[in-house]
Amino acid sequence: MVDTGSEKGFQLRRQGDLLYMQAPLLAGCDGVIHAFSTRRGGCSKGDMAALNTAFHTDDDTGNVFENRRRFLEPLGFHPNEVIAAIQVHGSRVRRVEAVDRGRGAAPGNFLGEGDALITDLPGLPLTGYAADCLLLFIVDPGVPAVALAHAGRQGTLENMAGAVVAALNSHFNADPARMLVVLSPGICGRCYTVERDLAGDFREDGWCKKPYLWEGTPGEFHLDLAAINRRQLLRAGIRPGNLAGCRWCSSCSPALFYSYRRDRGKTGRMMGLIALQGGGDGAAGGGGA
Repeated sequence: MVDTGSEKGFQLRRQGDLLYMQAPLLAGCDGVIHAFSTRRGGCSKGDMAALNTAFHTDDDTGNVFENRRRFLEPLGFHPNEVIAAIQVHGSRVRRVEAVDRGRGAAPGNFLGEGDALITDLPGLPLTGYAADCLLLFIVDPGVPAVALAHAGRQGTLENMAGAVVAALNSHFNADPARMLVVLSPGICGRCYTVERDLAGDFREDGWCKKPYLWEGTPGEFHLDLAAINRRQLLRAGIRPGNLAGCRWCSSCSPALFYSYRRDRGKTGRMMGLIALQGGGDGAAGGGGA
């Protein structure tokens, strides 16, 4: 049985009214800044309450800017520095350069389409957004280099985990055996049900039994994206002791997380952030708190 490493996965942190998450596996890595937001500590109202960080929702743009400020400033970044791509539920990996700083800080100013960002340059805050999908936080401390990948059902089917590990190796000569990986909170297999056709796609790819896929009530199939991504990462060369799962389900915890499935699409998004320390006007010192 694979050790899910949940004790090294994301854990809650508090700063005033702000509630966010960090992972001990990465917090102990010198020169790496990382965090995953919850829905607590923001200014948005209604379905978006309270810390919605995504522009592609029905939220007021001013609320999103303020929520981002509340989340980013304790980490040492300004909202104008944020880097993000347009997530299209695929497996494209984009390399981020210094000229890309701020591409993702405002509506209509994104990098372009892509579901994973990689860089070996300090001070560039890579971000991703989720409300049930997984975010994969990856560090090779030996290069150093970092990555943030968005893995939903289609990205998982296309092996996003393997693609981003391969991209880190190809671009930066990063070593999979040295990489540290943490999975964000996401929807669990008990909560995530899919129709027969989609289940068939995963079955054809070899994911045909527990803990990856199983049938509940007739015609209703449960899909565990985290279990599949863990297996894909191990196949890509990640060592079990360097891989941390997550015990948090976005759908099961409405007080902490947005969930697209649970809330029928009327919901906000959590933000994941990872960066190498230094190199920018607003980059902070310290990778832990």
